[in-house]
Amino acid sequence: MHFAKVLGLASVLVSMGVFAACDGNDGTVPPDTGTTSGSSSGGAGGEDGGSGGNGEGGDLTVSAGSGGGSGTGCDKVDFLFVVDNSVSMGDQQAALIASFPSFIQSIQNTLTADSDYHIMVVDTDEVTRCTPTNCQNGTQSADTLCDEANGYACNQNNFTTCDNVLGAGVLNPAGDGASNQLCNITGGNRYLVESEPNLADAFACMAQVGLAGHPSERPMDAMVAALAPGINGTDGCNEGFLREDAILVVTFISDDPNVEDAGMPQDWYDAVVAAKGGNPDAVAVVGLTPNFDGCRPNNKPNAGAHWSEFIKLWGDHGLEGSVCEADYGSFFNQAIGIIDETCDEFTPPS
Repeated sequence: MHFAKVLGLASVLVSMGVFAACDGNDGTVPPDTGTTSGSSSGGAGGEDGGSGGNGEGGDLTVSAGSGGGSGTGCDKVDFLFVVDNSVSMGDQQAALIASFPSFIQSIQNTLTADSDYHIMVVDTDEVTRCTPTNCQNGTQSADTLCDEANGYACNQNNFTTCDNVLGAGVLNPAGDGASNQLCNITGGNRYLVESEPNLADAFACMAQVGLAGHPSERPMDAMVAALAPGINGTDGCNEGFLREDAILVVTFISDDPNVEDAGMPQDWYDAVVAAKGGNPDAVAVVGLTPNFDGCRPNNKPNAGAHWSEFIKLWGDHGLEGSVCEADYGSFFNQAIGIIDETCDEFTPPS
């Protein structure tokens, strides 16, 4: 039983569970997939420039499937967090950063000595900085994008090619509301490892992805891109992040009411399974979406239905919660069980 390891790793989720993003673009939304949702007193997902829902209580949808615990267990976990970086993210990013100290303490107190994890944050836009020519959103007017406050983002010499690659780990968040600095990550990776000497500062830097992202958020596109062979291979932006002998835990969070991602849920599922060598038992997927009563905007009755369908494809390894909840604690507490089951059912390749 690897519950002690995974409990500590899942504390990452508990501590990071305050993200939301939205945009105000119109989009074509597929029919409701029939996802069962609990009731919520939360408000509707906000449009860009507004706040997300402020629900109370708990909305959770556990995908149906069969458990088993038939594997040999996992010793390694790769966590991928897909975080919307649209203009509505300010309060959520601040809440995330405030939770870092307890997050770090939980990691250090709970993980066993031989635990091995990777933690990577990606956003939903190829360009995570705001300049006069590429800034798509943010709170600054066009004539102040390159003033003193945003001078870092407007200096092209501060960035590398990977800073403009969708799915690359966020290492240099820039633009309105962002860290506006190169994050000091041990080992030169675009992700954190258990040996990072100052996880709190490093993760805070990475997680403050800012408000200048494109208003067309594409979490599924970012997820697929982050797990592609090339970007994880030799000289790839995420080199070494994705490992054959680790389980993969994908967390994505968005209250975008539109359909912006390319492809369909089955395409996204197939891409993730392929990234794990064809083994769906090596993956857990948890998502906070707007597809819950009281969370969908009135004019978007099927908001998030495409993401709900994707989560359902993972059976017992999938978990969905309402992005409009004010407290994600119960959601991430349940995610611990999902991760533990995934770990127990995993057999590393020979």
